[in-house]
Amino acid sequence: MRAKVNGVELFFDVEGPGYVPNGPDMDEREVCLVLHGGPGMDHTYYRPWLTPLSEDMQLVYVDHRGTGRSGRPVPLESCTIDQMADDVEELRNYLGLGKVTVLGNSFGGFWAMTYALRYPESLNRLILITTSPSYGFYEAAKAEAAKKGTPEQIAAVPGVFEGKITGDEEFERWWDVMAPLYYHRWDEAYREAGKRARPNPEVAAHMFREVIPSYDLRPRLGEIRVPTLVLAGRHDWVTPVGESEQIAAGIPDNEFVLFEESGHSPFVEEQEKFLGVVRRFMGFAEAKTGG
Repeated sequence: MRAKVNGVELFFDVEGPGYVPNGPDMDEREVCLVLHGGPGMDHTYYRPWLTPLSEDMQLVYVDHRGTGRSGRPVPLESCTIDQMADDVEELRNYLGLGKVTVLGNSFGGFWAMTYALRYPESLNRLILITTSPSYGFYEAAKAEAAKKGTPEQIAAVPGVFEGKITGDEEFERWWDVMAPLYYHRWDEAYREAGKRARPNPEVAAHMFREVIPSYDLRPRLGEIRVPTLVLAGRHDWVTPVGESEQIAAGIPDNEFVLFEESGHSPFVEEQEKFLGVVRRFMGFAEAKTGG
């Protein structure tokens, strides 16, 4: 499904009903807007691992402007973290939603936290998965890559993170090399999630060159007042544990959970624990799978 917001065509997809029958009534479900990482990637790597949460709340996956199944082309100068947060708010209005939960992983956490700061009145809860409050993550990531990566992976890091790669084939080769580093225990089956994506390396390069180097929410984390779940992976190279610890130290009302057997994607590597943690945080019944 697509919505025209702020001059662009934004793709979104929905899992789970917004209302469920309860005797003579229809009970309204919590809506969770799911923001993907990248930048320049799309929502598909979340699936099917987040799907069980659609038993408890309605999931609305969003592809940010200029990537995935959202409209192309878009002016690169319009691709900023603030603008992507504004697009989320315009989509919320377009869908006629009240307050929502917002979930973001990696770069998705950047625009999730930015959304929380720009639109606090629109938010119920915030779920932040292996993300960072500032561009400081990059120095930490290079240090982790030097410890955990192969020589080929260490040499590859700057290609995307310094905005040097703009072509589709080169972007795909980068991910073929780097994908195993994102997991604690690599499984070749994980490549399927990456192959489903419709990335835009030009957007990624623009963001890493022109936008993300000035990203720093650390002075403003204390302004986020909604209940926040902060999730970290012990073996995450790209947003190491210290990045999530900074977020937890800054946001007043938060729960911090460390996944000891995960890299950058605890919803994949420790799915059952992840589902249980999120369900408890949201106040859903713990008796369900993962609870």
